[in-house]
Amino acid sequence: MPNSENALPGLWKQLGDFPGGGRVRPFGFAIGAKGYLIGGAIVDGFNYTPFYDFWEYDPAADKWTKKASYPGQASEYIKGFSINGKGYVGTGFGQRVFDPGSFPQNKDFWEYDPSADKWTRKADFGGVARENCVAFEINGTGYLGLGTNNNYDVSYKDFWKYDATADKWTRVADYPGSGSFGVAAFSCNGKGYVGLGGAAPSIINQDFWQYEPALDKWTQKASFTGKSRVFSAQFVIGTDGYVGLGETVSQTADDWYQYNTITDTWKKITPFGGAARYDAASFAINGIGYITTGNPANMSDVWKYTPNKK
Repeated sequence: MPNSENALPGLWKQLGDFPGGGRVRPFGFAIGAKGYLIGGAIVDGFNYTPFYDFWEYDPAADKWTKKASYPGQASEYIKGFSINGKGYVGTGFGQRVFDPGSFPQNKDFWEYDPSADKWTRKADFGGVARENCVAFEINGTGYLGLGTNNNYDVSYKDFWKYDATADKWTRVADYPGSGSFGVAAFSCNGKGYVGLGGAAPSIINQDFWQYEPALDKWTQKASFTGKSRVFSAQFVIGTDGYVGLGETVSQTADDWYQYNTITDTWKKITPFGGAARYDAASFAINGIGYITTGNPANMSDVWKYTPNKK
């Protein structure tokens, strides 16, 4: 959607559809100049089909290539980060191996090497099994935490760092914010940013926090200026974080906001060009943001966002 009608910055453009088919709740991330999409599910009433497929996106060719399938337990709400040219993902919802009496939250964690197209199991996440976490990388260290249980009546606030060289998890300062699931999160300029999201019982939030790894300290920042929401999408371009889509109290959202990490200010940008949605996959590559899939209706369209275009 161009901004000629609303005088807002940025341009959304539709690309070719994701060839793996429509789905909800996959995870998207980038390794270098390539994007990746993992898992998700088709949800149609009481019918549920989980996916463990894994796809690589080349923005230069606007082409998706299927890679080695994810060997982990979860199919939905998988989260992770990339470190030194490899991907690290885990946790989430799903059970490949049925265990009577167990709940389908997971703590297994895996490394993906794109040069070999190979998965290797790593040390399990240090906290209890869960879904709907947040995760990002800062200066070669991974961070993962928050989340909830199967009934969404537990609000986890513990936060952990992952040393990929030592394959070791260490608990750091708990998240002091309000949300625990469907939370927005990204890293930028050596710091983490976390906020919005939901918490039991049925509360959604606008508060926003910065994590400083050198001090292991959280500092409250300017609250999100859009409507409170859960299950939003996020990516980072330059020194700015972008947050949009998701579910508010009253509707599925299509609006987007730019957060300036230098000035601690929010600015509304051009609304999303496609249908409003939540539970989408998102990532950024070389200064361009990408959005695909999502709820409702198991979407498969792909969009890119270019900042500062009018």
